[in-house]
Amino acid sequence: MTIYQTKLTDDEKKIMLSEKIDDLYATIMRQAFFTIFEVAAHEQIGKGTTVEEISKTYIQNLKEQFGNSVAVSEDFAIEWSCIPHFYHTPFYCYAYSFGNLLALSLFQRYKKEGNDFVPSYINILAAGGSKKPEKLLAEHGLDIGSQKFWQEGLDYVESQVKALSALN
Repeated sequence: MTIYQTKLTDDEKKIMLSEKIDDLYATIMRQAFFTIFEVAAHEQIGKGTTVEEISKTYIQNLKEQFGNSVAVSEDFAIEWSCIPHFYHTPFYCYAYSFGNLLALSLFQRYKKEGNDFVPSYINILAAGGSKKPEKLLAEHGLDIGSQKFWQEGLDYVESQVKALSALN
C-alpha cells in the first residue's frame, strides 16, 4: 500500500482553519448566547411580556454577541421566532455548547496523558447517558465544575485562532 502525503498550501490551511473556527463558534459561542437569551426570555414570559420586549432582549443579545465586529440591523430582532429549538425543546441549544466544549476539553486531557487516558475515555463513551455527566466524569478524575477543565477546551479554540492569524 502506498501512502501519499501532500503538503497543504497556506491558502488551503487558511480555508480549513476558517471553517473549523466558524464551526467552533457556531456550536459553542452562538449556542451559549442562544441559551442566555432563552433564560432571559423565560424570565420575561413568567412576568408577562410582549413579543416586542422579547425581540428587544434578543437584539441586545446579538449586539453583545457580535460587539463591533458585525452591524446587526433591527430586522434581526424577530429572528428568535424562527428558531424551532426555542419552542420545541427549550434550552436544547445548551447541549451544543456543552457537548462540543466537553469533547475539546477531553481531547486536551488526551493530549496531556496520551494512551493512559484511552481506557477512561472509552469507559466514558461506553456509559452513554446512563449517568449524569458530572458523576461519570468525576469517576475518571475529571471535575467539570472546575473552570480549569473548561478553559482547556477554550484554550484549544484560541490556539486555532492564533494558528489562523499566523497565516495572515
